[in-house]
Amino acid sequence: MTDDLMFPKTMGMKKKKRQKHPKPIVATEPGICYLCAREEGNYTYQCTECHHVVFGGGGRKRSEGAGIKVYLCRRHHKEGKDAVHNCRATRERLCAYLQEAYEQNHTREEWMNIAYKNYL
Repeated sequence: MTDDLMFPKTMGMKKKKRQKHPKPIVATEPGICYLCAREEGNYTYQCTECHHVVFGGGGRKRSEGAGIKVYLCRRHHKEGKDAVHNCRATRERLCAYLQEAYEQNHTREEWMNIAYKNYL
């Protein structure tokens, strides 16, 4: 059967297991922007994107593994002038919210091992 395939599968190949990631450490869900809800009280359903709070130098993987991620609307994620990817103040405010939540169950040292910076 494998003779007629252009690129036959080799025997003994194992499928890559899907990694299971923990849930976000704060109350956030697709369709509701974390910053709109927290700062403006706006829980309206809208198009959201997952934002990994810790970034750079493998930060996305560390952020995902620790549940340090939120769902943000496009205005707060990439497109607005005060979006986390465009505005340092917004990004650091969001980091402070997540650090505060993270340190409820973990130590400051554990946070520093993930984020390398104290935002509080």
